[in-house]
Amino acid sequence: MEKIWIDAMEFHHCGGFRRDTQFVREMGQGYLMADSVDGAVEPAWVEFTVKQEGRYRVFLRTKNWCVGYDPDGLIVTIDEKKSGHIAGMMQISGWYFEAAGDFDLTVGTHRLSVADTTGWFGRFAAVVITNDFDFYPSPERSRWMAQRAEMKGLKKEVTDHGHYDLLIAGGGVPGVTGAITAARHGLRVALISDRPVLGGNGSDEGNVALEGGAHRGYHETGVIYEIKNSRYAENLTWSQAFERFVKQEPNISLFTNLLIDHCVCENQRIQTVHAIDTRNLKEHTFRADQFVDDTGDGWLGYYAGAAYHVGREAKWEYEEDFAPEEADGNTMSGCNIGDHPDFHYTICSYGAEFVEEEVEYVPPAWAIPLPQGEEMNRNPKRIILGEWWLENRNDYDDLWEQEYTRDALIRVSAGFFDWLKNSWPERDKVRNLKLKTLGTFNAKRETRRLIGDYVITQNDYRTRPHYPDAVFFSGWNIDVHHVKGIFSGREGAFTCDEKIAVTPMPFGSLYSKNISNLMMVGRCISTTHIGMGPTRVMLTGACMGQAVATAAWLCKKYKVDPREVRARHIDELQQTLLKDGQSIPGCKNHDPKDLALTAMIAADSWEENGEPENVVNGINRAADGKKYAWISKAELPQNLTLTLKEPRQISQVRVTLDMPFERYTMGYEDMPRKDETLADFAVEICTDGVWKPVGLVKNNIERLVVVDFAPKVASAVRICALRATGIPKAIIPEVRIYEAGDKL
Repeated sequence: MEKIWIDAMEFHHCGGFRRDTQFVREMGQGYLMADSVDGAVEPAWVEFTVKQEGRYRVFLRTKNWCVGYDPDGLIVTIDEKKSGHIAGMMQISGWYFEAAGDFDLTVGTHRLSVADTTGWFGRFAAVVITNDFDFYPSPERSRWMAQRAEMKGLKKEVTDHGHYDLLIAGGGVPGVTGAITAARHGLRVALISDRPVLGGNGSDEGNVALEGGAHRGYHETGVIYEIKNSRYAENLTWSQAFERFVKQEPNISLFTNLLIDHCVCENQRIQTVHAIDTRNLKEHTFRADQFVDDTGDGWLGYYAGAAYHVGREAKWEYEEDFAPEEADGNTMSGCNIGDHPDFHYTICSYGAEFVEEEVEYVPPAWAIPLPQGEEMNRNPKRIILGEWWLENRNDYDDLWEQEYTRDALIRVSAGFFDWLKNSWPERDKVRNLKLKTLGTFNAKRETRRLIGDYVITQNDYRTRPHYPDAVFFSGWNIDVHHVKGIFSGREGAFTCDEKIAVTPMPFGSLYSKNISNLMMVGRCISTTHIGMGPTRVMLTGACMGQAVATAAWLCKKYKVDPREVRARHIDELQQTLLKDGQSIPGCKNHDPKDLALTAMIAADSWEENGEPENVVNGINRAADGKKYAWISKAELPQNLTLTLKEPRQISQVRVTLDMPFERYTMGYEDMPRKDETLADFAVEICTDGVWKPVGLVKNNIERLVVVDFAPKVASAVRICALRATGIPKAIIPEVRIYEAGDKL
């Protein structure tokens, strides 16, 4: 008897089906899903070979994604024969195997295709072909996995990738900046992402705008600023930029499409992480000294046994006046994001286009009806693309029922387009609007939050206490979306949306309280439901990534864990972050290894409040409203000279340049790259009374420029400002000078 197993991910041609690996954790494998709003899609097909002539039965592992409405069906064809049975419509809410047709086959190779009847998101994960009519595949995961292995002749094999200094679980924006930072500090890093591209919600499949402090003048700096400038200068997508920076670092081993599903701990320390490939289910293991959870959902922390919260805390727990009276499991809804071959931009929930003739829209039966007319209380602006507030109620489970939750958002999107076309008071504006696509990638906002030694709450943004361990800042509003989502009607789209001041945030919120070698970044850090409002945006997360990676370097340097870094090495952590270009409001440079701090500073000229000694006053951005830079008075070229207290053997000069941050408020705005900054300058050192060039920087677009050179004994350093863009003068906020052994 023959039994042949073919994963949907193995199909040679997907046709009008989309590969989907978002839900491997809960349903066991990736699948193909029909994706059209215009009717049946082009079939997906694969070739297979049988060794015996006779009759064979085909089983599909499939799902009726909206039981009660039966929105779609699948039809199997082998060669030219079409099955008379429509699969995928049984009244079963989960994934199941269904007999999809019987076929008489000759020995040899055949083509099997799966066609979709409507285009409304029919899906299948595997095909089983057998001439054993006493066999039926098991729906139980452990059993069908064993059956799959037997049919494919798979042996138990686990690829051991060895030991790393730091393992980062998740390839979101914080994971990327963290990996780059750690690698630059000499750590061997494993960056493990369960998605095919880097960036998480900010990737080329998530396409959520990268946002941060949202205060004029307070764009996030450090590694993320380098990436942003490169992206805009070279016209890259975010994922392309992330991948380029990651692959430039030889210390980073990047693993995509790997889903972490287990870890081994001893004495409350993670030892080994287990992962599966979402495409072929192959197994992998990794070991490391320190770990970072950037999964968004806190999965690594969960498997390690870390303390965590899910849902809304009661008002009494942290005395937050925005919190509900009673705790519950509600978490903010995500939004479905998508794309379409006809679109050159991202859609939020749905995508549409205006056509010449009027277009009627009859919603599918499974579309969720929304409040009618003005009761919706929403004012659409992005009519062809959808809006961020196209959310569901918050009592869906984005952790353990992820596919069901995503599918419910599809239903909301279809229902909203019905409202827009047939109930919106201004529907005359959209008579010619035609639906083109519905989003299928759930860009989640909130799930599990891992608990650290410090829990950030609503009150931290109001009282703004002094944190001795501040390592990043927040500035986004206390932005918590309404628990009823799109159904909130007259109550509006928010639970709260209170503007806050720029607020330094503590390192104590970035490591687990009970797993000693686990840190976390992004939306799963240690906050309350309300406190998460300002910290969940991705540019803020990028700064968290740089902070925990630098902490991991200190962990290795001093053979300690993150809690000890906070207790005994926090000043070095803060000073290293400042040195590497990150901003921490209230923290100034006092690095004892920076020779510039004790140098005598002089310049050819300067404006009022732009004295040359400002380059060592520890303030290096204009947003603080204080003297922050040397600003030359005359036109270029102009020189800035730093004379050392005594000759020293130096090998590095770090120059922080000015960018017109004050012109920008929102993080998603195009960043200044060749505008109002010093583009060309030379670095010279004075050796035995003779000035010698050690670096020439041309066409610069970066805020922090690091000039390395062979160690030389020098008595002074000179910055020769040669050309600026958009301004006739030089503006330099900070200069640092380091000896050979102090460059890191």
